[in-house]
Amino acid sequence: MKRSSSITQLYLSIAVLLLASMLAPGSFAQAQSGARAAAAPPPVLNIFREEVKAGRSAAHESLETGYVQAMAQAKWPAYWLGMTAASGTNEAWYITGYASFAALEKDRQDVEKTPALQHQLDQLDQRDAEFRTGQRAMIAAFRPNLSYHPERLMPGLPKARYFSVLTVRVRPGRDPEFVQWVALYLAAMEKANAETTSVAYQVISGAPGGTYLLFSPLKSLAEMDAGPANQRAIFQALGAEDGQKVLKALSETVLTMENTLFAFSPKMSYVSKEFASADPGFWTPKPKMVARPAAAPKKQAPKVSGN
Repeated sequence: MKRSSSITQLYLSIAVLLLASMLAPGSFAQAQSGARAAAAPPPVLNIFREEVKAGRSAAHESLETGYVQAMAQAKWPAYWLGMTAASGTNEAWYITGYASFAALEKDRQDVEKTPALQHQLDQLDQRDAEFRTGQRAMIAAFRPNLSYHPERLMPGLPKARYFSVLTVRVRPGRDPEFVQWVALYLAAMEKANAETTSVAYQVISGAPGGTYLLFSPLKSLAEMDAGPANQRAIFQALGAEDGQKVLKALSETVLTMENTLFAFSPKMSYVSKEFASADPGFWTPKPKMVARPAAAPKKQAPKVSGN
């Protein structure tokens, strides 16, 4: 985990109850059963967002490597993906996946039970404050029924370079309608054979109610060039009647939508050896060798001719 703080069992119990009321019965079991379990996105995300001061991005990135080194030295088993905003406000996000809320709680408790590591993190956090104008911590739950081919995410993630993150705010009380029109849209994506991946999470703590995050990985920005053609194909698959339903539902159920492009940062990411081995040139690049300037030729003493 990127940052540590205490969390009570009471809070977790409330969170689990809230989650149970939001998700369809059995959705977690379906996402984690059989062969799909290894490829399924993590059920729980801990997301730490930092707003970085203008002109301090390079210095901030340099400091962030201290967190990575501290965790690597401790051989910590919880990993995170670090990324910086390539559009929108100057932000850095750190995403840690967990198998459950209990696993998230255990990770935080384990840090608190490791005084030396906790001291290192506290010191880094004090120094990191110099580069931040604000921060936000969020806990989100995987929504398989709002996702498009989520089983593609984890196998392809090491080769990706970006996340396109769509943040959606749904009007209070309109979540059921939101789910219905998303289902229509996902069916059209299947019909159009859209070659993409979109993984949905619902923020259950740390953001206004009705906040959803849709993560779409990109190997290259060139993939965005096909966006308009893909949208036309999807709306053709929807048909005129369902297309109008989706547009109407969008205007009636959604308060805001914001799309932000994030670039992965190997220096600010703490990933497993297995993850990095899929693309070591990107995730564990070798230090660049700086060529030394050629030595200036030695001046020879002038010869002194005899008389």
